[in-house]
Amino acid sequence: MSRRGVAIALACAALAAAGSWLWLDLMERVWRPAQRIHPESVSNPMLAASRLLERHGRKVLAYKQLGDVDLRAIPDGMLVLADNTGQMNDAQAAQLLAWVARGNTLLAQPHWSGLPGLRGLPVPVGEPPQRATGGRNPLRQLAEPDPIGAHLGVSLSYRSKLRAGCETDAMPPLPPEEEDQEEDQDEDGDAPAAIPVDSQGPRQLTCVTLPGGAYPLTLETGGEVLTSGPKARQALWSDVDGMAVRVHAEGKGHLVLLSDNYFNNYRLGRRDHAELLLGLAALNPRAPRVLIVRDLSAVPWYAALWRAAHLFLGALAVLLSLAWWRAARRHGPLLPEPATERRALLEHIEASGNWLWRARGGREVLLAAARQETLALLRRRAPELERLGDAEKAARLARLCGLEEIALREALFGPAAAQAAAFTRQIQTLQHIRKRYERH
Repeated sequence: MSRRGVAIALACAALAAAGSWLWLDLMERVWRPAQRIHPESVSNPMLAASRLLERHGRKVLAYKQLGDVDLRAIPDGMLVLADNTGQMNDAQAAQLLAWVARGNTLLAQPHWSGLPGLRGLPVPVGEPPQRATGGRNPLRQLAEPDPIGAHLGVSLSYRSKLRAGCETDAMPPLPPEEEDQEEDQDEDGDAPAAIPVDSQGPRQLTCVTLPGGAYPLTLETGGEVLTSGPKARQALWSDVDGMAVRVHAEGKGHLVLLSDNYFNNYRLGRRDHAELLLGLAALNPRAPRVLIVRDLSAVPWYAALWRAAHLFLGALAVLLSLAWWRAARRHGPLLPEPATERRALLEHIEASGNWLWRARGGREVLLAAARQETLALLRRRAPELERLGDAEKAARLARLCGLEEIALREALFGPAAAQAAAFTRQIQTLQHIRKRYERH
């Protein structure tokens, strides 16, 4: 083959290779993994925990706020307060403690007892206080009551030094992309568009052994720790240093205090957090129900008032509406000044009738005048009726005029009616008789 033929063959091969590469790169469909967040997981940080508990035979009820739960009728089982933002009043705490004392389990996080940098707790170098506290506002939490933490004498604080746990070495730092995703997480713990990764500065591992467990469970911890007050109660069991998990006895039940929420969508799959959740749910094996409450925020006062007395408030609103309607009928624009010219004769007659109606004996005067005029007309037009008695005269007139005998007897011989409607019927009956005989 000549050199020219070889060059043409090589050019054709290169062209075919380039065409094949372009086809495979641009035209062929291939499957590529894409990691996305389910919208339900974004709106519900405890979705993974709910699915895990349901898969292990638990019946899960989820609520957004503690005020949405009827604390007087909580089913037996376990109640998880997923976040300690908001507040719990003393009445709610008393109902929850009574419920726990019957043999149930309550998981909660105490509120903060101090700010980073105060009370001898230095802030780590390069660590902003807002991030060191896990995105929550310590100033707000200092102002919020914590009846459960006060009941046990335990609060939440921050320690910059690593604690003695399963491993004394801190975990390696997060990759840069995960670090960026973590900073995008908002203050309420909801997920942003990217997958967030929880971190609270230096992290380490701690261990906790469940009662009857064959091996210790490993947990990831950060700078938030449980701190005992002067009158703190002794825990039944806890992690190795008592700063991450404490389980206290309350009557026949258990109060579990956690330094952080290990069971949200972003931390449940790490280490042994899922197994810890199942172990705590098994503390009350006879009750399979689990209630998960996202926030402590109490309902507004008007919502609580409506829930407690909606029947009374509804009746009060109806009464006030009727009273306003009755009063509104007596008010309105000012009437124009009456004309000064002389009024018509009918107005004088109407005014006289109204005055007689209200005066004592006035109705008898009005009825007697109409009755006298009617009887005078009957004497002129039907003199034969004068020889009849009252009963026979009433029966004859009722038959001739097409009226009821009782109504005609009341109009001719009865007393004046006290009710306006009955009195009007008497006058109308007498007027009907006059019209009947005036036409003849």
